[in-house]
Amino acid sequence: MIPPIPPISGTSFTAPAQATSAVSATPSAGGGEFSNVLGAAINQVNQTMSTASNLELQGATGQASVANVTVAASEAQLAIELVANVRNNAVTSFNSVMSMVAG
Repeated sequence: MIPPIPPISGTSFTAPAQATSAVSATPSAGGGEFSNVLGAAINQVNQTMSTASNLELQGATGQASVANVTVAASEAQLAIELVANVRNNAVTSFNSVMSMVAG
């Protein structure tokens, strides 16, 4: 059996300060499992999509500026592209691991 890889202590990952909808991937005191970080990132993508949808409705009724609607739509599009690329890379990695021959 392969022993688990120990976590790297003292390392945290955060998005740049200028990003308005940053997702922090800082490990929590409970171990900072990958599933927790992934879940938080997916929740943030859902929030970004919801914000974009709300701003689109407000823009259609004249309650939001075109600039704000455009920025929100671009953020949502980038978030979806990021999720799709992460998924594609995860599937590729999984397939690569599954095709390895045990020696």
